[in-house]
Amino acid sequence: MSKKNYTFLVVEDNLLMLKMVVNMLAYLGYQDVVTARNGKEAWERIQSPDTEIDLVISDMLMPEEDGMQLLQRIRNSQEYWHLPFIMVTCVDDLDRIMSVTEQHIDGYLVKPVTEAALKPKIYSALKKVYEPDPYHRALYTGRKYLREGRLELAIQALGEARNLDPSQAATYFYLAETQEKVGKMDEAEENYKRCQDTSNDLYVKSLDGLARVYQHKGESAKAMAVLKKAINISPNTPDRHVDLAVQLNATGNTEEARSYLSTALKLSKKEANLPHKYVEACLDCGMDTEAETTMKRNMNRGTAEIVLLNQMGIVCRRRKEFERARGYYERALQIAPTDESLNYNFAVLLVDLKEYEGAKGYLKRVLRQNPSFENAEILMDKLEKLDAS
Repeated sequence: MSKKNYTFLVVEDNLLMLKMVVNMLAYLGYQDVVTARNGKEAWERIQSPDTEIDLVISDMLMPEEDGMQLLQRIRNSQEYWHLPFIMVTCVDDLDRIMSVTEQHIDGYLVKPVTEAALKPKIYSALKKVYEPDPYHRALYTGRKYLREGRLELAIQALGEARNLDPSQAATYFYLAETQEKVGKMDEAEENYKRCQDTSNDLYVKSLDGLARVYQHKGESAKAMAVLKKAINISPNTPDRHVDLAVQLNATGNTEEARSYLSTALKLSKKEANLPHKYVEACLDCGMDTEAETTMKRNMNRGTAEIVLLNQMGIVCRRRKEFERARGYYERALQIAPTDESLNYNFAVLLVDLKEYEGAKGYLKRVLRQNPSFENAEILMDKLEKLDAS
C-alpha cells in the first residue's frame, strides 16, 4: 500500500492509554493524529472543517458518549458512513464483542493493545477504503447506491461484487437488504441464508433480515425463532428485543413480550431518543407507564406533564384506542382545564366516540376563549349541521 499522510482520530478517556496509542502510531509512521476524550468530542472533531479524518481508533467504554454511540453516529451519517473504524475494548466477553462486530467495524482490539496487533488492523482498514481492490470497489459502490435509494443500480453493483469474490458474506448481506427493499422476498431470504453460510460478523444481522422477510411473508413462528437465535448470540441490541416483543404479542404471548420489551428499555437507557416503535410496543403490551416514560425521553427536557399527556392522547387516538386516549386527556384536563389545545383534541376524540353533545361542550369552551380558533369553528359547524339533518 502506498504511503499517504493519513490523519487518525484516537478516542480514549484514559490519558495514559491515549498517549500509548498515539506513540504506537508514531512508531508505525503515522504522525498526524487528532485526539478526543469521549464520543461526543470525537464527533465534533470528525465534523470539523479544519481536519479530514481518515481512520478512527476508539475505546468502547467512555463517559458521556461511548464508542458504540460514536460508531452509530458515523454509520448513520450521510457524509462519514464509510469512515474506517477500529474499536478497542478491555471487555473480552462474547456478548460485548458481538455487539461491536454487528455495527460494521473494520476491526477490534482487546486491551492491552500492542503494535503487533494494531499494525495489520490499520493496514487492512485503510486499504479497503482508500486503495480498494475490484471487489471492495464494487461493494462500496453497491452500498453507496443502497444508501441513496438507487436500488436497481445497487443490485447491479453488488452482483458484480459477488461475481468477483463469491466467498464474501458482506456481498450477500447487502444484496439481500436491497432485494428486501424492492420486495423480492424469496431472493432476499436466499441471500440472507448465504450470508450465514459464509459466516462472519454479519451473521447475526442476517438473522434480523430473515426475521423481517418471514414477518412480511406472515411466517411468525420462523420470524420469532430467528430473532431468539440472534438474541442468544448477541443479547445487547435493544431493537432486536422490541421486534421479538412485537411478534410475541401479536401471537398472544403478551407476558413473554413484556419481558423482552422490558429488557429492550433497560438496554437502551443511555439513548436520549428512541424510535416511535418503542412507544407503540409498550402501548400494545399494556405497559402504559413505560410508554409515557419513553415518550417523555423523546421530548425536550423540562417538558411539562400536560404536553406529555396531550401527546399520548394523540398517539392513542391515531391508533383508535379511544378509551385509552380518553384517560390521558382527562388526566391532562384535571391539570389544565382551560387549555385550548387539550379541549379541542378531547372534542375531536369525543366525535370519534360519537359523543357529539359532549364534543360541542368542549368546543364551546375553546371558542369562548378564542373565537378565531378556526379548526374548532369548522368542527362545531359540522356538528351543528349533523344535528340539523
